[in-house]
Amino acid sequence: MALHVKSSDVTEIKRVQSGEAGTGSMVVRKGYGNECSLMIATRAPGYHTKPHRHESEQINYVLDGEIWFFVEDKGFHCKKGDFQRIPANTVHWAWNRSDGEATVAEAHAPALIGGRAGEYAVGLFDEGEAPQVRGPGVNQFVPFDQQKAEAKYTGK
Repeated sequence: MALHVKSSDVTEIKRVQSGEAGTGSMVVRKGYGNECSLMIATRAPGYHTKPHRHESEQINYVLDGEIWFFVEDKGFHCKKGDFQRIPANTVHWAWNRSDGEATVAEAHAPALIGGRAGEYAVGLFDEGEAPQVRGPGVNQFVPFDQQKAEAKYTGK
């Protein structure tokens, strides 16, 4: 473990969403410390998660492309350079309705590395430092009228 990790040492994984989690695919790289995690995710066209929540506050920054983020009944059409926040324990989901990929940097505090969210995540800890990760948070998929919220903004 180290406070610095080269890009080539961070595993890039392709996740395919299905069933409870939603539909579509994304390519993910993730690092974490004791209090937060940072995920870089490139979502393919059509990527559409199901409503979920986690104990982490989440801040999104769109690095490239465009994507919709929904927070309960509010929709946000985010484009390159936009920031967007999801309060902790709030129902939310994402939908890439465009024809191109959308790359988003997602910061989560506390770190969102529990369960599948932590697969291949790299811990950034100094030599001899004992990790004391607060959390780790996990996604909890929940029932929510996703289509009603989306229809207000997308007509679908």
